[in-house]
Amino acid sequence: MPFDLREILRPTDATSDGGLPTWLRESWSDSEGFIAALATHHAGRGGPAPKSRPGQHHDFFHDLVVRHADSTAPAFRAWDATRGWQALGYRELADRASRRATEWAAQGVKPGAKVALVHPLGQELLVSLMASLKLGACISVLPPTGPLFLSRRLSKLEPQHISAEAHQSPLIKGFEPLLLRSRGDAAPSFASHTYRPADTVALLFSPRVDPPDSPVPLSAERAWTGALCDGLLAYGLASGDVLAAPGLHFLQHQPALLFASLLRGATFVHLEPADLERAPGLLLEHPPRALGVSPALREVLTRVRGGSLKSVGHWFRSVDALHDWEAWREWVRQSELTKVPHALVLIDASEGGVVLASPRRVGELNAAIAPAPGRAWTLKDLNLSGQEAAGDVGVFTQLPDKDRPPGHVILTRQREQFLYAGTRDVRRDGRIYPAAEVVDALADLPFCQGACVSTAASGGSAQHTPHVLLVFTGAEDAERFTQEAGNRRLEIRRRLELRLGAEHLPDRIELFPLLPHRTKDGQVNEAWCRSQYLTGALHQKSSDPVFQALTALRGRARESVRGPGDDERSGSR
Repeated sequence: MPFDLREILRPTDATSDGGLPTWLRESWSDSEGFIAALATHHAGRGGPAPKSRPGQHHDFFHDLVVRHADSTAPAFRAWDATRGWQALGYRELADRASRRATEWAAQGVKPGAKVALVHPLGQELLVSLMASLKLGACISVLPPTGPLFLSRRLSKLEPQHISAEAHQSPLIKGFEPLLLRSRGDAAPSFASHTYRPADTVALLFSPRVDPPDSPVPLSAERAWTGALCDGLLAYGLASGDVLAAPGLHFLQHQPALLFASLLRGATFVHLEPADLERAPGLLLEHPPRALGVSPALREVLTRVRGGSLKSVGHWFRSVDALHDWEAWREWVRQSELTKVPHALVLIDASEGGVVLASPRRVGELNAAIAPAPGRAWTLKDLNLSGQEAAGDVGVFTQLPDKDRPPGHVILTRQREQFLYAGTRDVRRDGRIYPAAEVVDALADLPFCQGACVSTAASGGSAQHTPHVLLVFTGAEDAERFTQEAGNRRLEIRRRLELRLGAEHLPDRIELFPLLPHRTKDGQVNEAWCRSQYLTGALHQKSSDPVFQALTALRGRARESVRGPGDDERSGSR
């Protein structure tokens, strides 16, 4: 069916009656025709033509970098507290990535090879990313957070090669032989690789997928078309425009944000909310056309009275940040954004970018949202039976759903509107909390006789349910337990931060001078622990002399027997 690009590319997408535009509904049923129309528009904006053809082949290196080599706008700009703004132009990016690709090819990187890019968001990541795409590799991006966090994911990924800076070697202990060497003095050579639509261009660790340490394949077709739709529609970018998203979660949003920006010849500006805490004016030194606003950014700008942002083209926030309506409204008023278009989005890089988006609107904040343009979808049964939802409430499921992670977002349909109703499971900011990894990180603590993670009741939305770490220290004298509690909590936090990263710290840590029940195979009985905690039984038993004596007896029996489990009972006493 024909698509009217003038209507599609209007600055605001809402119809006068608040319903969804006709073209959006048609894009769901004719995604191929819709993508073809966007690709034609994208190719006709001047400059060298893109090499990629939807449904046929994709040359990421050419379309994201080489095509824009003559652009006066940089591809990437980042703030450094000691050196100020650091810019990387498209031509320089092409040259550095080509030199690195030549070096890596000599070290055995071939089309289809799995290359793990262990870099923070910055120039090194961008150069290594483009070098990998030029070689036709299958990339995985991983922030250098903690050794346990990385080793768990690298073990699941089984990469053939790893790109990391020299000082990050301790974080990839055990994988050093896979480290690629880059000196930057090789002569660039050979043409860039062309991916077939079904080729896997990336294996990404999405924090929205359960479990979060399982790599999710992203096809070349989905990555390229996602970047096209996002760059044109979600962010409205043209050559030379600026996209900034300080504080958005790295694994959930990258490399989708970079792909969308580079495909359109725009500039991605990287800032940390902490940078703006010290110098709020940095945000407008390179005014963004599209600004992604995380709760962290909002809180910083509110605290430092960041000033007017009315020069921003439009701004967007995640559906996972729907709570705190009054805080959002106050920030909008403070930042003079009441007349600036805004939108809700849900971005998942493992799906190629934006999967849910609201039309951009001016005025009062709202919670209406819809599946992103060009994505085929359906609502399925809440029980994940596989059948379609019988009513207007169901799990948002992208089609085809074969070989895709199960859906988890619940949408409700009200006439021409959709509302985000949360997720099927308990999450923190919409992401899976890695409870198993947290427990593993504490396994060698001398005072930890077992641990598990429990959720607790919350007065806020379901996606912000507090996660409580329960740590059992075994039988102890009450005075010693009280004296050591503070230092033990500090040690737990320190280990988790070093091994997994600060974002995985629990909302609360509870210590109990007890032993947990265990299953027949010796594992902590998590169901028992959570039930006992939520009913208050653990608190009562911690100060009961009888249970303290039983704990001491169980501890001695366990030390002498060393059996597979210290308690096979499933009930509680």
